[in-house]
Amino acid sequence: MRKLINKIFGKKDTIIVPNVTPDFPCPFGYKTAWYAIKNETPQSVIEKLKLNIVCESNWEFGINYVYKNDNLFISPQIDGYVLVVGIIGLSHNMNHEMVKKHSILFDELQYFGSHRVVDYYAWVKFAKQKLIRAYAYLGGSGEVEWNEGIITAEEIGLGFDKFPVSEHTWEEDEKQPDEEDVIDIAKAWGVDPTFSDANIEKSTGYICGTDSI
Repeated sequence: MRKLINKIFGKKDTIIVPNVTPDFPCPFGYKTAWYAIKNETPQSVIEKLKLNIVCESNWEFGINYVYKNDNLFISPQIDGYVLVVGIIGLSHNMNHEMVKKHSILFDELQYFGSHRVVDYYAWVKFAKQKLIRAYAYLGGSGEVEWNEGIITAEEIGLGFDKFPVSEHTWEEDEKQPDEEDVIDIAKAWGVDPTFSDANIEKSTGYICGTDSI
């Protein structure tokens, strides 16, 4: 079993042994970013994103680890999707060019970002290398960072047609997106990251490094 080495400033490196006992999916979706990639395997996602596998890991260890470190957790396939979970430089600096670059690698790629500290909320969907819908809002500055494509039926059903569409000027019936909205649209488009209604077998995934992306 490969071990993880955490580098702690001013202290010796700490060695962490990952838990590889299969478990049920661990809820996530807050203060993070993730991809939902359709019709792929974990191995094909890792290969196409040119990631380096650090170690195998179960859900609980993997999700908790990537929340605290600059790594990614690659899930097994769930309802036809592989999930790539971790900040990966996306929700902190709104690097949407990275999302566009990765979208051409897959038949369908969805991106979600949620970070309540800066009020950043985003959801993006590409299919067959074409943008279907993209929306990203930065509440700290009241700016719509990305608004492209026709609003989807799922968004309208969730009331997202009331969100700002350009630099923020408050309208009477307008509202701001929040982290629960990101969870809701992820669920509507394919996979609920909280797994609240899921009936999924125990499994493991992989922790990967991000140097290549």
